[in-house]
Amino acid sequence: AACYNPQLDGLDSTLVNGSETQRLNNYHGPESGIIAGSKTFFTYEELMEMTDGFARDNIVGEGGFGCVYKGRMPDGRFVAVKRLKVGNGQGEREFKAEVEIISRIHHRHLVSLVGYCISENQRLLIYDFVRNKTLEHHLHGKGMPVLEWAQRMKIAIGAAKGLAYLHED
Repeated sequence: AACYNPQLDGLDSTLVNGSETQRLNNYHGPESGIIAGSKTFFTYEELMEMTDGFARDNIVGEGGFGCVYKGRMPDGRFVAVKRLKVGNGQGEREFKAEVEIISRIHHRHLVSLVGYCISENQRLLIYDFVRNKTLEHHLHGKGMPVLEWAQRMKIAIGAAKGLAYLHED
């Protein structure tokens, strides 16, 4: 997979980030200017631990934005960790704005943002994990039965409601 970096798989976070001093110098916690309400700042080390070092087995999705990994928080809750591609053109200001906007969105048809991480050139977003796989899987997955029209309409209406909510003032 394009997301997988074998150099990071299973490595100790100290090796990934160089040194503890370097990590502290690159810390972008709550004082970084992101006002994400009650959203949590995660360190890169915490995310490494939650995803087993961003292991290939934990990849649940990938696209032009980067990869999504399944992770497990210390309290046992599952999360989706979206690791944005380095150099995707999204600057620091845009990332902070996105975190602030997404953190204010609460709708039953949209996945909630749990937190974020900024570490050196890494930008990560942490969302609640949805266990039912992707819409792509249900519509086009191998071996999946064709959905009934009533189910397709329910999905389409739910998606439309989520989009309408995002575009309301």
